[in-house]
Amino acid sequence: MDHKHLDVYLLRCLNALVTEAHVTRAAERMGIGQPAMSATLARLRMLFSDPLLVRTEKGMVATPRALEVAEQVQQALDLIDQSLSEGAPFDPARASAHFRIATSESVGFLLMPSLIASVRQLAPGVQLSVHNPDLPRVRQELEEGDCDLVVAFLRNAPPGLRSTPLMRQHMCVIAAADHPAIQGAITLEQYVAYPHVCYALGRTGGSTIETVVDEALSRAGLVRTVAARVPSTLSSPAVVAKSDMLATLPGRIASHFAPLLGLQMLAPPLELGDVHTSMFWHERAQNNPAHRWLREQFRRIAQPMTEPN
Repeated sequence: MDHKHLDVYLLRCLNALVTEAHVTRAAERMGIGQPAMSATLARLRMLFSDPLLVRTEKGMVATPRALEVAEQVQQALDLIDQSLSEGAPFDPARASAHFRIATSESVGFLLMPSLIASVRQLAPGVQLSVHNPDLPRVRQELEEGDCDLVVAFLRNAPPGLRSTPLMRQHMCVIAAADHPAIQGAITLEQYVAYPHVCYALGRTGGSTIETVVDEALSRAGLVRTVAARVPSTLSSPAVVAKSDMLATLPGRIASHFAPLLGLQMLAPPLELGDVHTSMFWHERAQNNPAHRWLREQFRRIAQPMTEPN
């Protein structure tokens, strides 16, 4: 391979192609057209003497050589980006950047409107992309550059990541205002007797809150009945309002929907602890001025929402 013809831009394109395993998505990631990315792939194939991406029944798949090179390229790009960014101060008014944030819908509901409005006012050239986190792969998402910041409730933080507490909320049980048996308070017997609506991450994954509830019941030798699983915790209040079902939610979410839907907010009948939302990021972003600025915006917005002990 003739290294003289390999520049940083081509390395970034290679990284995008291997990460996305899709020419069109890689082009979108790099901000170029699909024909240009196809031409770049052809050039990279020639330079590396390897197909890099091959077509299968399930779509494009990176070759072993491409995966090996991409890992080394990512490390090199991280060093380059870190060297370029750490020496220069971050000027939000003139900055052009793209942050990818992984957070749950409930945290996004509470924080993202204010964050996006603040970024729009202070840093109009900064773009934000938000998606739900893949909780078992939080560390990999950050290591592989799939996201820049994770904002979530994780009881067991993945090792090797930087983190800081962001917001604390109490757990809250919600029930319909006209519930046939529960009025003003809920007993443990009622909590187990009536069915629950739960938030499920994907087809099989449960949220951290649902896991906390089930483990607390298990310690008491009890099991609840789950009558419905919904893809968003923001759907639970509407389901509860029209049924005799219960849901356990962060207090801020419950207090938002309770007056709108006519819900009771009840103290849990067993010890569940609080919802501790934190920020997580990779070590390479620790001293990045732009990343530090983003984390400070989150802290400023979340601080008034933290509930007292």
